[in-house]
This record gives sequence, C-alpha cells and structure tokens, in this order.
Amino acid sequence: MNWPVWLPRMGAGGDFAYWARTLIEIGILWVVMYLLLSALERISAGGKIKGISIFLALVVAAWMGARLLSLHAISWLIQASIGAGAIVLVVVFQPELRRLFSRMGGFFPQGADAAGAADPVPVLVEAIEYLSSKRIGALIVLERKDLLDDHVASAPLDCQLTAKALIALFWKDSPLHDGAVVVRRGRIAGAGVILPLTDNPEYKSLPGTRHRAAIGISEDTDALALVVSEETGTISLADRGRLMRGLSRQDLEILLGRSLRAARLRGHGNGVAP
Repeated sequence: MNWPVWLPRMGAGGDFAYWARTLIEIGILWVVMYLLLSALERISAGGKIKGISIFLALVVAAWMGARLLSLHAISWLIQASIGAGAIVLVVVFQPELRRLFSRMGGFFPQGADAAGAADPVPVLVEAIEYLSSKRIGALIVLERKDLLDDHVASAPLDCQLTAKALIALFWKDSPLHDGAVVVRRGRIAGAGVILPLTDNPEYKSLPGTRHRAAIGISEDTDALALVVSEETGTISLADRGRLMRGLSRQDLEILLGRSLRAARLRGHGNGVAP
C-alpha cells in the first residue's frame, strides 16, 4: 500500500517535530473549546453574547498569529471550524432559541375570541385568597399571546374556570396538587402541568419549586403566573421573569384587572394583555 501523499513520512527529525507540534496545537484548541463551552453553559444570554464576541475577536487574532508564525495546522483548523461554529452557537443558545420560537406563536391566530367570556378576575381572586388562607400551595398560569401548547399537551384538561374547580385541583389530596394549572381564554386548559425552572441565580434561594417554576414560565413566555406558598400562604405573581411577593387581595385585583381587562378591550384572543 502506498503512503498517502498528504501525510509526511516518519523517520527524519523534522517529521517528528511536525507531528509533535500538530498534536500540541490540537490539544490547545481542544482545551480552549472545552473551557469556553463549559463557561458559556453557566452564564446568561447577555453574558454569552459578550463571551462570543470576545471569542470571535480572539479567533481572528489567533488566525493572524498562526499565519505569521506558519502554524499551518492551527490556521487550517480555524478556517475549517467556521462552519461548525454555527452549530456550536445553536447548541449554546438553545434555551434562547426555544424561547424565541415559542414567542413566535403569538403572531398566529389562536381560535375563537374570548371577548364574551365572564370576567375571570373575581374567580381567580376568590380561589387564590381561599388557598392562601388554608396554606394550600398553588400555581396558576394565565396564557397571554405566547402559546403554551407544549406544556398543556403533557396534562390537558378542558373545563370551566371556577373557584371551586381551582380549589379542588390544588387540594392536598389531589393527584394534580403539585403541578400547575394553565388558564386559556377563560377556561382551564391544563392541570398538573410541569413547568421549566428558572436558572436566574437571583432566585436560587427561593424555597420549593413553585416560585422558580412560575419565574421560569414567565421568562420563556409572556404568561402571568400566580403562586400560593404552601409554607406561609404568601401570594406572589411572576411576570416577565420578575417575582412580586406578599400581594394582598387588593393588589391581586389591581394587577389582574390591568392585564385581563385591558386585553378584553383590545380584543386579544386569550383575554390577557401582552
């Protein structure tokens, strides 16, 4: 078998130095990429964008340095990795891309309008206040423009939105107690739904998972999330990644009224303002 023309023949001291330098270059690149991806996995989207920008500047500098020093292996690998870099970016920004595609659903029609449906604010306030007084944990998600089909599909339910229905679903002996209830167009669309937890380090100290799940769904979509703490009975509301805690009945009526009633006047399909 003939020796491949693109491989240098071993034996001479120069050939050994060539292979040694090539292996060192590959090792350096592997370590750099591993450390970079490990660091990007632990930081937020803004930090990732900043890190990617710095990395691209370093890649350009490394490519120019490799050309000047005649490091052909590094120069070739940098050029060849440009195409693969797009795949790496998709993997790194997967949560942000998933959030983007989820929010794109809000641009498409969502079926019949709920303009004629009964005002859900009194129902929600009544149920939340009762659950709070009994210290029964609850998590209610109000769908707005962003569709929650992927979450609802795991535990679908279609029934009228009433205070008794919400209380029954979150009662301590209910098999759906630990999940979330999704409200869509004035009806209960899902119960016992599992939601993504937030990765925001600001909320890592929150007890339990309900509050972190509420923040997580409000980060991924524009949904509102109501939470009742099982330990203290405290009422909280998550909106756009921020958590408002210690709400009173009056606070709840005002916040929900602004969101839901404004949407009914604007004609949004889900009955909740964006």
